Amino acid sequence: MDNENSRGYSNPHWKPDGSLVKDQDSSGLIKIPVRALNIIWGNDPRYWQWIKLTEENTKLLAGFEEGSMLLQVNWIEITGKLPIIPSMAASTPKAYEIFYIVKFRVDAFGWHSVPVEFKVRVNGEEKVKSVMLQLYREKQEEWQEIPGGDFAVPRDTVGTVEFGMFEIESDWWKGGMVLAGIVIKPKLVD
Repeated sequence: MDNENSRGYSNPHWKPDGSLVKDQDSSGLIKIPVRALNIIWGNDPRYWQWIKLTEENTKLLAGFEEGSMLLQVNWIEITGKLPIIPSMAASTPKAYEIFYIVKFRVDAFGWHSVPVEFKVRVNGEEKVKSVMLQLYREKQEEWQEIPGGDFAVPRDTVGTVEFGMFEIESDWWKGGMVLAGIVIKPKLVD
């Protein structure tokens, strides 16, 4: 529990370190490591633990060195914020998709009962989608991209993109998920 300990107190919630966000690469990809996210209860080792990621053989993990393993919690709230950078708001409108890079451990539990909500907000305009994660949970010990929504950046826009993963409605306990981070990709247009 090192988040805010240097000030003489401890906060049970992990506060993001925005300096860890990777710049947009030449393909338009933006990687946001887990320590750059706000995780409710993420600084309390009874609920979440920080782990080193050692699976070098998967390209999904490229650029992610650390993950956060959910031990157990009945309130999932993981959020992030990203300023709209000039290349995102170029002269032509662009669309992007958000993906959560996760894996479910063999002992994962509680993902069958209620959907998880994924929210995306650009300058106050919000989209919400609900996803049952049980099908993802069935692929144990395998890194997966879970779609967390999409957004468009109108031409010459300034502001922020906010996003999050929530399950705060039920009292159902969940655990056994590892989060490496978030990837934002330019959306393929048909």
